[in-house]
Amino acid sequence: MSDLTSVERRKFEKLLGMSTGWVLDYNNREFAELVMDSTGRDIFDSRYDNASGSKANRLRAFWRKEDNHIVGKLMSDMLDDIDQPGADIEICRLIVKRLRGQIGHSPAQTPANQSMQDRQNAEQQRISRVLAQLKDEFVQLTADKNRNKAGLSFEPFLSRLLEIFQLKPRLPYRIAGEQIDGSFELDGEIYLLELKWEDHPLPQAPLLVFGGKIAGKSSFTRGVFIAVNGISIQAQDAITRGKQASFFVIEGYDLMMILNEMMSLPEFLRRRFRLLAEEGRVCVPFSELM
Repeated sequence: MSDLTSVERRKFEKLLGMSTGWVLDYNNREFAELVMDSTGRDIFDSRYDNASGSKANRLRAFWRKEDNHIVGKLMSDMLDDIDQPGADIEICRLIVKRLRGQIGHSPAQTPANQSMQDRQNAEQQRISRVLAQLKDEFVQLTADKNRNKAGLSFEPFLSRLLEIFQLKPRLPYRIAGEQIDGSFELDGEIYLLELKWEDHPLPQAPLLVFGGKIAGKSSFTRGVFIAVNGISIQAQDAITRGKQASFFVIEGYDLMMILNEMMSLPEFLRRRFRLLAEEGRVCVPFSELM
């Protein structure tokens, strides 16, 4: 697999306009022909299936699965299709040169910037190792037939996931006889947590209780309800009809995508909070966030 850093991936994604699901303005045929001519790979092969299957998601899978030389060759050919001078494309060309072994790991040339890039790369590698460990733990928890035991193990698992992204988790606590499963901080705001791991989609009762806990705090308190196996259609209707949404739901699939490094946890949370604030959506398929 290539060793593109998260910073380098974001540079490519911005230049190629991948937030739309597209890659530049290639249609499916043009995209497939470019990848085949450049690398001999079939980008629509099942090995590049990723989330929604959009061209952008397939390119992200290509970056993960192919080595530096192959990724560098494809990105070099893509950059040749861009008639857009500027700093962004020049940075991307330097990244391509690094992938193809033509310069050192950092496009920057000064020792200070090289050192900073090295630290960023080391930190990203550390996060990737921890996420791989957490992924193995999560898979084991899903297979554990003792759901009470799995549920108890889920709390420290989630705390570690929040910690590696520096989200300052707080462990479960009680106030005035009320149990709070935890909280975390993102961009200077505090969010309450509720965790439920049942073997079926949750009914409305626990979600309404959580909504009541949030309503009992400040007017700007928001929350995240983690329901590993999702919530029922009736529950979704009950917590949104005629009400101001104050929390959203994370499912087990979302967690697995984060553990697979499809998106960082902070970025996932920011996108979900924005959809909650702008559209009042408490349940959003992960594929819509890509």
